[in-house]
Amino acid sequence: MLSVAIVGCEQIHAQDYLDTSLADPRVRVVAVASERDPARARRLAVPHGLPVLDNFAQLPEVDLAFVTTAIEDHEAAVSALLPRARHLFVEKPLSVSAERATALAAQLAGRSCFSGFYLRTDPALRQLRQLAQDGAIGSLSHLSLTAGHPGLLEGWLSDWPAHLDETRMGYGAFGDLAVHLLDFSAWLTGEALTVEYCRLERDARWPLDHSGEALLRAGDLPVQLRASATLRGPRLAVRLDGNEGTLALSAGRLVLHDAKGNRQTLAEGVDPGVPQGAQAVFDQLLGKPRPELATLADALVANQLLDRLYGRG
Repeated sequence: MLSVAIVGCEQIHAQDYLDTSLADPRVRVVAVASERDPARARRLAVPHGLPVLDNFAQLPEVDLAFVTTAIEDHEAAVSALLPRARHLFVEKPLSVSAERATALAAQLAGRSCFSGFYLRTDPALRQLRQLAQDGAIGSLSHLSLTAGHPGLLEGWLSDWPAHLDETRMGYGAFGDLAVHLLDFSAWLTGEALTVEYCRLERDARWPLDHSGEALLRAGDLPVQLRASATLRGPRLAVRLDGNEGTLALSAGRLVLHDAKGNRQTLAEGVDPGVPQGAQAVFDQLLGKPRPELATLADALVANQLLDRLYGRG
C-alpha cells in the first residue's frame, strides 16, 4: 500500500488528488499540509479525520507526495520534501518560468518525479495516438485542440485565490489550461513544438488573461490550440486530420472518419481528468508500468513553451 501526502492546498487539484487517493484501496493518506493556507488544509482534511500540518518539515516519510502549492512555491516545497518523500508528484507547470523550472529540474534529477499531464493517461486518447501512429488516417496534415471550463464565469475558480494571481501561478488561465495541450501535442506527434503565434484575451472582470489561442508546429504539422476559463460546453475537443481520414474527439465521443466517408465511433463517454493521472502514477509505483507518463524532461519542455507563448525570453 502506498502512503501519500497532499502538500500545499493552494492548487485547485489538491481536492481532486485527495479524493482520488482516499477512493483507491491501494493508497493510505497520511496527512494534508499547507504552510500558506492551513485553514484550507483543515477544511480538506478534517472530514476524513486526517492530520493537518502547517510545516512541510514536519511531514513523516511517505511513498508519494502530491505538491499542490501555488506554482511559485514549488521549489521550497520540493526542498522540504526531498528527504521525506520517495516519489514526488509536482503539479503542472513545473515552475513559474522556464529559468526556474530548469533549476528545479536540476534539483530533481535522479529522483522519481511525476507531473499532472493526465491527457496522456486517458484510454481513448491513447487509442487516438496509436491509430495515428499506425497510419489509420494516412499522413498527418493538421491538429487542433480546444480545452477549457467556465470556472471564471461561474466563480468556482475564484474560490482558489492563487489561480487569479499570475505571479503565484506563473501564467494566466490560458497557460494553466494550454499546458495540457502542449504536452499532449508533443506526446501525440513525437515532435518538438515550435511557437509561431499566440494571442491572449483579457477582461476587466479578472486580473489575468482568461483565454487565448496559439499556432505551433510539430515538425511540419500545424498545431492549433485554444484554451479558455470562460468556456461553456465540452471541456476538450481534438481533431487530427490526415490525407486518408480524420480522428475527432468531441462531446466525449471519439470518431474515425475514413477516406470513403465512413464514420466509426471508437469510444463514448470520454472524459479525461485528474483521477486518471493520479491512478496511473499509483499503477506505476505498484508495479504496473505506465510508459505514457510524462517525464521530468517533458515537464521542462512544457514550461519552456509556456514562456514562448507568453512572449518571455
